[in-house]
Amino acid sequence: MSALNDATRARAVQWFVRGGQLLVPGRDPLRIGVSPIVLGRDPSCGVVLDDREVSATHCELRAEGPGVLLRDLGSRNGTFVGGVRVREGILTAPCSIHVGGSVLGFEPLEKERVEVGFDEDFGPLVGSSPRMRHLFRLLREVAPTDLSILVTGETGTGKELVAQAVHEHSSRSAGPFVVLDCASIPGPLAESLLFGHERGAFTGATERRSGAFQDAHRGTIFLDELGELPPELQPKLLRVLAERKVKRVGSSAYEPVDVRVVAATRRDLGRSMNTGVFRSDLFFRIAQMRIELPPLRDRREDIPPLVQRVCERIGRPERTPDVVDLITSTLAQHDFPGNVRELVNVASVAASLPRGAEAVASVLPLEGGGEVAPALSAFSEAKRVAVGAFEQRYFSDLVRATDGNVSEMARRAGMERHHVRAFLKKYGLSAR
Repeated sequence: MSALNDATRARAVQWFVRGGQLLVPGRDPLRIGVSPIVLGRDPSCGVVLDDREVSATHCELRAEGPGVLLRDLGSRNGTFVGGVRVREGILTAPCSIHVGGSVLGFEPLEKERVEVGFDEDFGPLVGSSPRMRHLFRLLREVAPTDLSILVTGETGTGKELVAQAVHEHSSRSAGPFVVLDCASIPGPLAESLLFGHERGAFTGATERRSGAFQDAHRGTIFLDELGELPPELQPKLLRVLAERKVKRVGSSAYEPVDVRVVAATRRDLGRSMNTGVFRSDLFFRIAQMRIELPPLRDRREDIPPLVQRVCERIGRPERTPDVVDLITSTLAQHDFPGNVRELVNVASVAASLPRGAEAVASVLPLEGGGEVAPALSAFSEAKRVAVGAFEQRYFSDLVRATDGNVSEMARRAGMERHHVRAFLKKYGLSAR
């Protein structure tokens, strides 16, 4: 736990949210808090509606800041408030919510203080905002359990870091941590990569191999981009989660596996479930605990501690004040579409180049067409050389520190693997 002064501690616990209560005919009022409540026809929903016009997962409600966030989950017939179709909105006054042929009442409640705790980090995750402190408290509570976790959020928010931190704070920390990117596995080999295969099971299967689940035995498996998992594999994955055993391709025997599952997605799985692309029973089996990572633009107060962590990691802690000032002033209007990953790249470059905004502002790796102030846009050959020298030194050190492991380099650098490979090729560095 970081050392906090009294003023910081006072701010840390001051997270107020205005929840509400949902009025379902024939039932007791349901309190809406910061944990999402899903409404739909699926038996696993938090509020099950026996209405043929309601989608399997129709919409969700959760307290967020000034009111309750109502979000349609790609329902077939839509979600309406006061005759207006709503995809996403904040409810702050009494109203009626129409889902399918059902009418539900909503009443706001008074603001209440949410316990958030004082920790400003959890493993590699960093944040001092009330929302992140609350998230860290939840993660500390759920990490020692064997609950399956679904992590959602935009690209670059740190979903894999959540999985890694949960594994490190669990009783499985001495076991393996296996990462499988569901978006990159080739279709014909997907089942084999997940569950293994026997020798001769298919052309090219020259030996018996284990799959990701066997490799993660007594540890944690992280299924990245779960929403991209081929539909034909979803019932097989559901069976593995329910029965805790796998069957290799080409085998008739089942093998027991003891694995904790953490999954992540940036896809709208609610919409995928309603269109039949993703199974709702698999969703609710994996989403025993849901963690939603907010985008950086919604927690800009976390930029200083994030920059400090970056500067310390690259051995330039003395540059922290300069880099924080550069990012919070020169880039005040930049909303960081690449989120924390983009901030890490920007801070790494800014901390490694000479002092002074004029020397670094034009070479910052901004995403989404971000620009700095016009007065800082001049860019000399000397600065280009400085950037090249930084990149070569950075990736040379990274290769040595990770023994050329591209996945580990990507994790440490906060970059996609193909971007890492591009830099290695650019500077003639080898990887295994």
